[in-house]
Amino acid sequence: MKGLEDKYISLLLTRCLNFKNSKSLFIQCDLKEHLEFAKKVKAVAIDMGIIDVSILVNDLDDIHNYLKSTDLDNITLNPLIDRSDLEKYALKGAAILFFNSPVPGIMSDISNDKIRKMHEEIEKTIPYYRKSVSHYIFPWCIAALPNERWAKSVFGDTEDAYQRLYLYILQMCMIDKKDPALAWDNFIKNSNIIKNKLDELKIREMHYRNFLGTDLFVGLPEQVRWLNQDKGTQFGKMIVNMPSYEIFTTPDWRKTEGIVYSSRPLFYSGSLIEEFWLEFHKGKVINCGAKKGLNTLKQMLTETENADYLGEVALVPYDSPISNTGLVFNNILFDENASCHLALGRGFPKCIPNNTCLSVEELQNLGVNYSLLHVDFMIGTCDLEIEAETPYGRKLIFKDGNFNL
Repeated sequence: MKGLEDKYISLLLTRCLNFKNSKSLFIQCDLKEHLEFAKKVKAVAIDMGIIDVSILVNDLDDIHNYLKSTDLDNITLNPLIDRSDLEKYALKGAAILFFNSPVPGIMSDISNDKIRKMHEEIEKTIPYYRKSVSHYIFPWCIAALPNERWAKSVFGDTEDAYQRLYLYILQMCMIDKKDPALAWDNFIKNSNIIKNKLDELKIREMHYRNFLGTDLFVGLPEQVRWLNQDKGTQFGKMIVNMPSYEIFTTPDWRKTEGIVYSSRPLFYSGSLIEEFWLEFHKGKVINCGAKKGLNTLKQMLTETENADYLGEVALVPYDSPISNTGLVFNNILFDENASCHLALGRGFPKCIPNNTCLSVEELQNLGVNYSLLHVDFMIGTCDLEIEAETPYGRKLIFKDGNFNL
């Protein structure tokens, strides 16, 4: 495993974050058990000449215990929810590496009001980061590390659950390839061909249909462009999600009509939402339902301004590496890359030409949703069809769950 871990660290630093021009590194972990791994990353970064490296552990268990023992009115800024160090490193253009490691259901006994209040306090400490992250002003990447509880939520209470999950993480990130960076470069070349075809179609509207009952029309802004793993920035090319198999764009937040059904569970703020549906009119969610987690779903839709409008449409073939495992990973980083998905909340200014010259109001007028929230949910199925309205006529761009270009 050590050899694979070394290749994983190398991929994250040299290809995902592209350290050629970065002078600093900020590492954030979800659990204290990952501090030693973060220190290994720090040591490699220092060997590469990045001497300004900071590690922050926002331990999910400590945060849970704090929320559990604290009254709503007493939830205020404290070291557990203070992200001002993240803000400081973002301001100086540092590379930022997030190690994601969910504990499914950890917040199920915490009230939605407490979770909302905590997020409000966090947001106060990161205004520049929040405004700049989707513009790729600084290099950043989200990657995964396993933990025992997450592993058992995927594989059950077996002795090898942790090891199996770790190997899947590494395989889905192509760490088992001889040269992972080259493997990703080759994958991105093929992805760029598809992305360019989507751009050439100048899609105005997408119509989603499948056996679950999805019948949804999503309008796109004029001159919108599609993005994929190939993020070109002032720091060079980077990959912001590891792994990433999607091609995505920002919808017009005012132009969604119809109903959509989820195809995979969604964990939000540590709580599970299953078999849910959303109904839209004039872009806004007007009705919803869920087999499990309805209150959490309603809270997600109402806790933040414009969280009940779409901010992303993403295309992922049903015949793709993560989907072909047949697993539900209970982690959005992996599950969103196994399925076509949508996202509620914040849109992507980067999908609009000359976006850096535009204000928030101008971007909203062009169709880009502005919200502090961005939550992906999966809708892809083996029979998903997507018909695109283009200036050249209607074209079926997805058939039987896969690209039809």
